[in-house]
Amino acid sequence: MPPTRREQVVKLLGRAGWTTGDQVLVSLTNMALNVLVANALSKEGFGVFAVAFAVYSLVVGGSRALINQPLVVRYTGEGDDRFHEAARASTGAGILLGAAAGLVTAVVGLFTTDGSGPSLIVIGLLMPGLLLQDLWRLAFIAEGQPQRAVTIDAIWAAGQLAAVLAIWASGHATASTLLLAWGLMALLSGVVGGRLFGGGPRLRSALPWMRQQRDLVKYYLASFLSVLGANQLAILLIAGIGSAVIVGSLRAAQVVLGPLNLVGYALGAFAMPEIARRGLRGRKALLVGVGLSAVMVVVQLTYGLVVLSVPDSWGELAFSDSWDGARSVLGASLVGLVAIGAGFGASTLLIALGFAKQTFWTNVVLGPALIGFSLLGLHLGGAYGAALGLSLAQCVVTPIQWFVVLRLMRLEKRGAGAQHRAEA
Repeated sequence: MPPTRREQVVKLLGRAGWTTGDQVLVSLTNMALNVLVANALSKEGFGVFAVAFAVYSLVVGGSRALINQPLVVRYTGEGDDRFHEAARASTGAGILLGAAAGLVTAVVGLFTTDGSGPSLIVIGLLMPGLLLQDLWRLAFIAEGQPQRAVTIDAIWAAGQLAAVLAIWASGHATASTLLLAWGLMALLSGVVGGRLFGGGPRLRSALPWMRQQRDLVKYYLASFLSVLGANQLAILLIAGIGSAVIVGSLRAAQVVLGPLNLVGYALGAFAMPEIARRGLRGRKALLVGVGLSAVMVVVQLTYGLVVLSVPDSWGELAFSDSWDGARSVLGASLVGLVAIGAGFGASTLLIALGFAKQTFWTNVVLGPALIGFSLLGLHLGGAYGAALGLSLAQCVVTPIQWFVVLRLMRLEKRGAGAQHRAEA
């Protein structure tokens, strides 16, 4: 007997709860890891660790765009067997991507003369295992089994924190040894993920599977690189034309507003597989998109207004010397986050429903806007102007995203109506 409406709602809420819990676990673990490493190492040592962690963040972002997004768009809801085979092929692709990116990173480390060389070599060697862990986690969420994602992330969290504490206590804490412990625990978690999934990565199927996704991948890769490149270029230009102090203020504000990223990651990780699984179209899709944006905007405004009302003494207690710079640009930075939230539903629909080309073109608009508005704002208003310029770029893109979604849903509705008349 098919499940009742109430049972379907209960299952949906259960998946939402587990997915949110998993994202909270990952975020808190990353925060705890950085606090431990910062206390275990010198200022220079923590900087070396941060460089290696930034390389990992870059590669894992590319892995999600190139591998996980096609898995979610193409295979969520396609039946257990087809999804199972696609997930194993996609994790195989992750290992190959990790090996390629890791090789480049390790070679760069070999020729790096400062203290970051050994850490880059270590992170390069660990990259396949790190990507394997992340892809199993996302595959479980796409499959509708987020509790398994929580299981492997809990294993990684406990393992990495225990290992870091043990190395610190032994007096052998360096950026390289702490990275090694962190990465080996990720590999262990990834191996457990394969066991829970019922089959490990399929390397032989990886390249054929990637070739089948090339129509999506070319746009996802271009979108990822264009937005990432524009962000980094804007920051570098602000630092060069303005000062490092201004960039520090922008970074500090991002840290203060960072918990809002937790909401976005959790909601996106839950919503995209659910939308893809149901193949939502037309009015239903638009209602879901509007609902997602409404949730994001309410959460962002609530959190932002609370942070803006915090007394300076509290802010200085939590963020020390970074608070003054962060406070000066918080309001301007919040505008951009609210704009991202307003467009969140549209961007989620575009990705989940496989509109890769349209996603790319909206990001093409975003890239130049980030650079142009931020530099204009810097010229007119210093740090506050630069932050407001970055935010205005998001304000420009958000209505474009919704225009594209509305147009696509109308075209599909007309196409469905024409097909129905032809069949009649």
